[in-house]
Amino acid sequence: MLKKTRLSSALALVYAGGLTLLGGAAFAQETLERVQITGSAIKRIESESAVPVTTLTQADIKKSGATTVTELIQAMPQMQGFTASSASVNGGGGGQTSAALHALDQKYTLVLLDGHRFAPFSGDGSVNLSSLPLDAIERVEVLTDGASALYGSDAIAGVVNFILKKNKTDGGVAATYNSPQQSGGKSWTASITKGFGDINTDGYNLLLSYSHDKQEKLQASQRDVSKRGAMIPFSYGGKNYFYMQSTGNTEPANITANAANPVTYNPYYNANKNCGGDNASYLDGGGCRFNYAATVQAIPGSVRDGGLASLRVKLNSDTTVHADLSLSKFTMTAQYAPSAQPMSLSATSLPGLWNAYVVPYLAANNLTATTATMGERVVGAGGRTDDYVTKNRHLVLGVDGLAAGWDYSVSLVMSKNNLEDNAAGGYLDFDKFSALINSGAYNPIIPVAGQNDKLGPTILRENLSKTEIEMNQLSIHGSRELFKMPAGMSSVATGAEFTSLHHTVAYSDLMRSGNGTDSAPTSSNYPVGGNYGQVPFDASRSAYGVFAELALPLAKKLDASLAARYDHYSKVKNKQIYDPSNGKRLADAEQGNEFNATTYKASLRYQPIDQLLLRGSYGTGFKAPNMPDIAGPLAFAGSSQTFACPFPGSPGCLPGNAQYDLVSGGNSAAGANGLKPEKSKQWTLGFRVDPFKGLSFGADWWSVNMTNQIVSTGIPQKIAFTNAQQYAGLFINPYIDPGSKITTIAYIQSPFNMGQAEYQGVDMDLAFRTTTGMGELTVNLMATHMLKQRYQLIEGGDWNTDLGIFGPDLKVVFKNAIHFQTSLRTGSFLNTLAAHYKSGYKDQSFVAAEGAVFNQGADGNRTGSAIDFPGLDVKSYTTWDWQTRYDLSNALQLTFGVKNLFDTKPPMSLQNGGGGNQAGYDGRYADPLGRTYYLTGSYKF
Repeated sequence: MLKKTRLSSALALVYAGGLTLLGGAAFAQETLERVQITGSAIKRIESESAVPVTTLTQADIKKSGATTVTELIQAMPQMQGFTASSASVNGGGGGQTSAALHALDQKYTLVLLDGHRFAPFSGDGSVNLSSLPLDAIERVEVLTDGASALYGSDAIAGVVNFILKKNKTDGGVAATYNSPQQSGGKSWTASITKGFGDINTDGYNLLLSYSHDKQEKLQASQRDVSKRGAMIPFSYGGKNYFYMQSTGNTEPANITANAANPVTYNPYYNANKNCGGDNASYLDGGGCRFNYAATVQAIPGSVRDGGLASLRVKLNSDTTVHADLSLSKFTMTAQYAPSAQPMSLSATSLPGLWNAYVVPYLAANNLTATTATMGERVVGAGGRTDDYVTKNRHLVLGVDGLAAGWDYSVSLVMSKNNLEDNAAGGYLDFDKFSALINSGAYNPIIPVAGQNDKLGPTILRENLSKTEIEMNQLSIHGSRELFKMPAGMSSVATGAEFTSLHHTVAYSDLMRSGNGTDSAPTSSNYPVGGNYGQVPFDASRSAYGVFAELALPLAKKLDASLAARYDHYSKVKNKQIYDPSNGKRLADAEQGNEFNATTYKASLRYQPIDQLLLRGSYGTGFKAPNMPDIAGPLAFAGSSQTFACPFPGSPGCLPGNAQYDLVSGGNSAAGANGLKPEKSKQWTLGFRVDPFKGLSFGADWWSVNMTNQIVSTGIPQKIAFTNAQQYAGLFINPYIDPGSKITTIAYIQSPFNMGQAEYQGVDMDLAFRTTTGMGELTVNLMATHMLKQRYQLIEGGDWNTDLGIFGPDLKVVFKNAIHFQTSLRTGSFLNTLAAHYKSGYKDQSFVAAEGAVFNQGADGNRTGSAIDFPGLDVKSYTTWDWQTRYDLSNALQLTFGVKNLFDTKPPMSLQNGGGGNQAGYDGRYADPLGRTYYLTGSYKF
């Protein structure tokens, strides 16, 4: 039965590797306590809450077996669309992991630490979960309903609020060791926490906490699902096919003579009839190819150190001051394939190679060309390795109190993230590398004995970039009872927030090489295999918001809540502006538009009988464009996916299917041509029923409709390249690559406002508990069923979807995600079995021009030309976990568990655009570790 004194407990089912209710307390009478709940600004009795909040307590976190915040949050069935650690496999994720509710992008989920905003990690405003310390967190509250009317921008999808431990006087140590059954991917964590002083009796409390986490890398070669790389024989519909996504940058290097009809050949193969001793290189047609995906990591290695100091001092019975300082350092070492770099050959560029391998070939084949392109991959230098080092400092100073009938809170947040990208192997200094080639000590075409031993001085081990994002916020909040109504006292809350944000990115000389602006170094040297042509970024802006919320007990069993907020964002002040026509530095200026919005939300809670609760809400949301979307400089952004030439016959065409250049930049225009703010309208209808003691079931039907949704990465590559005439204005043709100086084509990835986007689904949960002859049994189920997810790239244009299919934006939205858990407590033992399910989907499709899928010959390899392929039917994915906990005493606990109990392999996927450089499966949605054993010990003192 629902207890009126703990209604929010009954509403907020808790995730714990599957699900549990609030530690069994949801059915127990508890003391009334005035608290502030995520999703409301009014401090009130918990039973008055009507928002759908999922709460994860310390007990739930332990049951889950999670050892990091990322693992805990991203396993929730409501979470889809987040950044997984696999995004850093190809050197592009920066070590970030994030939260994203209901398949909306991560930028629409607001992450708070103790109710306060946290400095974002990236330009889209999202927070890096990898920087947060799990051991210092008391509980996590997840609001799965839009909350812009209270929290402002970023909360369109909902809120994840990490609540830190408070007023602890005891101490504790804990350690966990995870060991996969197969080699690679081990991890361990250790933490210590100690509290001093009880704020209620001593007038103060000081809490100190430190934790250390380490994740070892997992190579693609260490698992069957990934060791084949991107050379995969497979069957579909009763026929045998072959998937091939390799590259022409290989060792020994291919050469393409840029004649009237370009021709590719491999001098080493022509002389030796093989492609060298490297296992990833193989013959294909007239040249050699490289199976890059067999050389990458499946999971990057990482280390995190985090510390927390939290002080609370009671000045008097009505006033408490507090200071919280959180420090963390997170280092992720991400490695992918060895450096691949097309290099120009001519009489003046690497002339030794030109004279030795191009001139004779041209003469022998009666060809005329003045340049050639060498597709080199420096395997001897090892995989390209980035050390991403994120340092976070989060300081909160505040005072809470009671004055003139108002519960008030004043706080100052000073939060900063520093991210360094350091080359740690595999990248090469072009000047030193080309000098080595010209000296004859290194030959990328016909290798000479011992040449790899001479690469050491050419390998880069230096800082490539430094990013700093600093956020300062002053908040003033207050709440109080307002006036008496027939069913009770109404309450009001109001507040204001003032925020400043400063975002800078500085690049090394090598990274700025060839950027075409005054910021470029005098040298044309660049990092072989890495990014270059980068332009510094330095932008800032301010914002303020004011809000009010009103709680009205309309009748004895009917409550209403109304909230409204006004937000104002200034224009972006850009301190790094360059004239696109000549690259000259311009004066500092404000760019983009000012943004103002009023949002609101109304909700109702109706409890006609003790066993039934009905609730609903309707509201609007708002998000201002992020600063890089407005002020981001136009700069080289790496290579595209593999495509046929978008403009056949043009000078920038590359032979066959190739990777073209990408260029990215913001939209700095003001007025009607500038970016518009994103807006949403959303509603939720839900119920909870407790038919008898021990059983509870609830569901929330939710919907979010958005307009002007901003896509920072521009029109998806596949859409633009396959409809190049329609999007011709987004291509630079021809384009001179700023590093290799090769003539190619560049695609401009520029932020734009989409048409409409619609998201709709149902969150469901069930909890059952009973006492058996063997002990207390609990059964819990939580599920999210997606009913709708679709979007228009252009207002009034065709609808696209990712629901149950690999969509044009390279993402998948699962129709169903389910977590099931059952636990049995017998004396000092607690045994838990949990299941995690994701439904199947239609995989990425391919057209023949992409050169990805072929018929399979009798020898098991590809045969003939590439074909159209509709995409695999990716199977559903279910894993089971087991955990046994033994309480040796009230102070000492030991836990043994097995994750992925049945060693379920990730389902096969042939995607090649959404999951880094991994192949054979999608690392964003499936775990390659396999069966993993873990042991946890904790001791309180």
